[in-house]
Amino acid sequence: MVLLAVLVLTVVSCERLMGTKIAKIAADPGSYQGRDVTVTGTVKERIDVPSVKCYILSDGNGSIGVVTKGNLPVLGAKVRAKGRVEQSFAIGARKLLVIIETPKLRPTPPRNPVVPGGGPG
Repeated sequence: MVLLAVLVLTVVSCERLMGTKIAKIAADPGSYQGRDVTVTGTVKERIDVPSVKCYILSDGNGSIGVVTKGNLPVLGAKVRAKGRVEQSFAIGARKLLVIIETPKLRPTPPRNPVVPGGGPG
């Protein structure tokens, strides 16, 4: 029983470190719907239409769209993407299995503190 628990934890930990295989998501998208995943692969296509920016990522065994608010990576770039899985995302006439990328957080610049009684006098 303990061995089984250790094995399960090892598999889960490896998936977090290595990411999820794209083919695994594509084979059973319903079980990943709405879940956060991390995938790694090569950019095979870029889709840049006025309403959405997306790139197609392939890991050699499967491919998936990644919808981003950031800059599109160049074709052939090795990319690691993290986001939420959506089964049926329409881009123009195409319906794709996609990951809605989690926005990368940027540090908030410090604001000027308000000093009581420090105004013009």
